[in-house]
Amino acid sequence: MNAPTLYGLTVCLSCFVFSLSAQDKGQSASGKITPADFVLPSSPAIDSNTNAVILSDVGSTHFKGNQSGWFSYVFKRQVRIKILNKQGLGLATIRIFLHIKDDDKEKLEDLTASTYNLENGAVTESRLVKGDIFEDKPDQHTLEEKFTMPGVVNGSIIQYSYTITSDFYYNLPDWEFQSLEAPCLWSEYNVVIPNTLRFVFVKRGFHPFFLDKQKEGTESYRVEERTDDPLARADHAFEVSTNTSIHRWVMKDVPRLPVEDYVTTPLNYSDKLEFQLSQTYNGETTRDYMNSWAQATADLLKEKTFGEPLKEDNDWLDPLLDRIAPVSDDPLQQAKKIYYYLSGNFTCTDHDSKYLKTTLEDVVKRRNGSVGELNLLLIALLRRRHFKADPVLLSTREFGFNLAKYPILERLNYVICRAGIGGNVFFLDASRPGLAFGCLPENCYNGHARVISEQDSVSVYFWADSLRQKEDVLVMLSNSDQGVLQGNFQSVSGYPGSYRIREKARKSGLTGFFKDLQASYGKDLLISNGGIDSLDDPEAPVKVHYDFECKMDKNADLIYFDPVLKDDFRRNPFSATVRKYPVEMAHTLDESYVLNMEIPVGYSVEEMPKSARVSFNENEGSFEYMIERQGNLILMRSRIRLDRTEFLPEDYNMLRDFFAYIAKKQNEQIVFKKKP
Repeated sequence: MNAPTLYGLTVCLSCFVFSLSAQDKGQSASGKITPADFVLPSSPAIDSNTNAVILSDVGSTHFKGNQSGWFSYVFKRQVRIKILNKQGLGLATIRIFLHIKDDDKEKLEDLTASTYNLENGAVTESRLVKGDIFEDKPDQHTLEEKFTMPGVVNGSIIQYSYTITSDFYYNLPDWEFQSLEAPCLWSEYNVVIPNTLRFVFVKRGFHPFFLDKQKEGTESYRVEERTDDPLARADHAFEVSTNTSIHRWVMKDVPRLPVEDYVTTPLNYSDKLEFQLSQTYNGETTRDYMNSWAQATADLLKEKTFGEPLKEDNDWLDPLLDRIAPVSDDPLQQAKKIYYYLSGNFTCTDHDSKYLKTTLEDVVKRRNGSVGELNLLLIALLRRRHFKADPVLLSTREFGFNLAKYPILERLNYVICRAGIGGNVFFLDASRPGLAFGCLPENCYNGHARVISEQDSVSVYFWADSLRQKEDVLVMLSNSDQGVLQGNFQSVSGYPGSYRIREKARKSGLTGFFKDLQASYGKDLLISNGGIDSLDDPEAPVKVHYDFECKMDKNADLIYFDPVLKDDFRRNPFSATVRKYPVEMAHTLDESYVLNMEIPVGYSVEEMPKSARVSFNENEGSFEYMIERQGNLILMRSRIRLDRTEFLPEDYNMLRDFFAYIAKKQNEQIVFKKKP
């Protein structure tokens, strides 16, 4: 199976020597705010839907020697934003994330923030006070500093700046030129890298740089080496002089990142620079430092919030296992009992977390936890029953692409379990009730994933092309003794349709499920005797069935009847004339619809749709619409098949036309004429 194309992505390697070029004068987010700054400049990026404008966003990263015998980076950022209306107030809440590892953490310094308003021609300033800054720790490796700008109203200008100093020199800060919330008139990132360090960088997005300047410089760094020897006279300090690589990137008039349907996440296509350390040079030797999956796996297995708890004996789990999954001769059934106990009795509190926030014992006690905690507990339980079970790290579709070549752990937000049982391999996610054993949620089908194992750590791939949405619908209509059309509807769904139905029924109950269904039909069709089969059996296809009655005016000269009661594609989902990003569907399609109906008593067929058959890109899909009259019956069969899930923008018109034809045919009506 072919891998999806990573559209709009460029990988580059920073060089030790750059070509010389003159610096261009740029804009700044600092300086005194004047009344003239409240006049919004003209820009093609601003339109009638703009709620706020990022006037400038300027960042820089440079390095300095530290007291650990190496380098730290210093990241500075200055931002100026104009709020246009209340829909833009979300940009007034700022979040700054700091990295933590063991006892080391990044340091936030020089944080200043002010809101400026224009009152009677004069500029007023409201400054952020320290007490309005709140700290949170989403996980063991992240610290969040959060604050809301004071005194923000429509028309305000907000301005903030801060500095982050970090010993994690291998995590050179990324830079986002494009925002989901607002256009940016000037986005600039400046980087100065000593030639002792070499980085690979990835450019995402579509817009070209306004400025892309490179040159070489020189710098001296004071590096200190602390000693723990109490007999040592002093710490060792020395000066390191080296050439530097200086790079300046600028984008101008960057539009707000558009949100289109059928995209895993627009952030995959935003204008952005990402960095990865590839090599270091200490003056004598060169060391390749590109983080490998082997090294990342070794680190994760030693991580006390990830792999370390799985190495423990965990015999405290035995009483629980004896109760929920007694030892038997059928290993698969034993594993299923463990899996369904967890998914049915534990609540997932966070589907965006890969680490343990507490202990496995505490997860069992509380009967809830994050997706990482629940699936790590599943692995521990399976291992106690001597199954081979290992964690698998991946990035969900809404979280973005995960590059397979080298690991960036910040890109991975989800943990599932790989289990070897009876010579077969199963991938499991116990965080979602109603999910069948061996099935994964749709959002896990995002390409590359990595098994974290001491014996056989390997890359695996979950492509949306391998996930098929199959559904078979049968509608029977006949004349009642009262001369009205009454019928029966039944649909049988495979996975993932069955899972979605179970989830909806679990949240709203059967009454709510059919109430919503009735509302979708309106008053022309009345539902009764609704039911859902196999609702409590996750491994069986779900069957939805109900009786219904069509409301018709029996005295009307003409009756217009819609033969397709299911309206999934009666509207073209791809109605936009222009598509900027690829279409990324969650699964392939194979949906059949069959109608058998009696002609209403006292009427004849005046007009009927014509049969049709079309293909999509030769053998990648098809649409069939076959209809005929046999005596007093009308027989109709429709099938939509699409075997691809990803379509580049150049394929969009073909896809739009295909679904436009489907919508047109499914909206065609049968016309019945009253007999004389």
